[in-house]
Amino acid sequence: MSSWISPIIPAPAYLQLGEGAFEAEGSVRIVCDAVALQKCASYLVSILKDASVKVKTDCGHAVHLRLDPLLPLGPEGYVFESSPERLVITGNTERGVFYGIQTLRQLLPLEGGGKWAIPALTIRDEPRFAWRGVMLDCCRHMLSVEEIMRFLDAMALQKINVLHWHLTEDQGWRIEIKKYPKLTEIGAWRAESPTYGDRNTGDGQPYGGFYTQEEIRSLVAYAAERCITIVPEIELPGHAAAAITAYPQLGNTDMPDYAPTVPSRWGVFPYIYAPKEETFRFLEDVFDEIFDLFPSPYIHIGGDEAPKDQWKQSPFAQSLMQREGLADEHALQSWFIRRIERYFNDHGRRLVGWDEIQEGGLSPTATMMVWRDWNWARQALAQGNQIVMSPTSHCYLDFYQVDPACEPEAIGGMLTLEHAYSLDPVPSDIDPAHEKLVLGVQGNLWSEYIPHFAHLGVMAFPRLSALAEVGWTPLAGKDYASFSLRLPALLERLARLGVNHWKPGN
Repeated sequence: MSSWISPIIPAPAYLQLGEGAFEAEGSVRIVCDAVALQKCASYLVSILKDASVKVKTDCGHAVHLRLDPLLPLGPEGYVFESSPERLVITGNTERGVFYGIQTLRQLLPLEGGGKWAIPALTIRDEPRFAWRGVMLDCCRHMLSVEEIMRFLDAMALQKINVLHWHLTEDQGWRIEIKKYPKLTEIGAWRAESPTYGDRNTGDGQPYGGFYTQEEIRSLVAYAAERCITIVPEIELPGHAAAAITAYPQLGNTDMPDYAPTVPSRWGVFPYIYAPKEETFRFLEDVFDEIFDLFPSPYIHIGGDEAPKDQWKQSPFAQSLMQREGLADEHALQSWFIRRIERYFNDHGRRLVGWDEIQEGGLSPTATMMVWRDWNWARQALAQGNQIVMSPTSHCYLDFYQVDPACEPEAIGGMLTLEHAYSLDPVPSDIDPAHEKLVLGVQGNLWSEYIPHFAHLGVMAFPRLSALAEVGWTPLAGKDYASFSLRLPALLERLARLGVNHWKPGN
């Protein structure tokens, strides 16, 4: 075992190799010491394919799952101990045990079944950050429910615990809202899309669809079984053309040439919600249904790329600004978002938005997702706000990863695997007392140039695997050379899950 190389991604906080191995062949006994771990045991059975489960304390040769509320680790931490006699995974919560199972999963033979051996190991592990996320844009191009489930499996394997689900956009509204059926009857459909490989011409093919509430409930439950929280994003006040096309009264109807349509090209479009009572009643109704579907403590409202031209042209918007003493349209956006945030807080939820929510003044209770540059992060942290780091420089997985001449069409930019891995989500030169406000890191998969699931895998992996290690592994434990050695086994496991990945010539 002296030449053994750990295949585990993300790298554990502490790993010590011992002597011998835990060996198994045929039926494997799984013993859990608490009924609360029955779901974890059943999940492990589904991985091992051939196992029996006993819910009792047993010291025999078996895989033991244990809860220890006194374990000196965080709620996602675990201890993994394997020896020739037994293999024990201990956490102080079910989540910790689940992540220990993911470590075991990466140690099992790729081919599955038959005889297998786990080296004698002692692992003590917990994540550096609580938010280890990925954003899926299902507005520009949709994924099927089954494809999202496969992606959730790939996330769980790498201990990624937040799926930020982008569900509304100019180019399509993708979530069923029962009180407002036109959102999906009209807003979920566009006349055509840009031609892949020639973004300036249309393909002539109508495009659309949406997720029913029944489908969403099934995905939320599937994710929860894998310790993943789905955070929905309902865009406001901009990126709202699809909703305004469905219900034109929600827009700035008092401006010249008002004629909303669902755009059939990519980019940023001018239609923005009007700041009137009817709009707020609509949004509150929408969020009532969102709250019922998603138990996530966080709800994302976008808040990015909201052109202010229509507010400038709207006599109503201008009169409201004068009445409320708002200096400019950025302040109006902040006023708009704070009103929505109060509704969230009244319902026990927290608002998270892109870093533009800071431009007109940042609410002290909002969480900000940083995508533009580090100065926005520093300003928010200085004010005491929580942040999630998701900068274009390291986290935009729709960027090219090698020479564009060797790649399919992408939105632009360049993000190599090594550069993604180099991210430290804690901005330099900040007060150490503010470090705890950095919730974590997130990779983003905007889908203008990701037309189907096979290509999504190529863009996501292995760069998302690098960000998984950024989010989990202690900074002192990161090593790109080691990551590169561990990566091939992980990519093979992803392929076995039916998830594609990048390789030269993809």
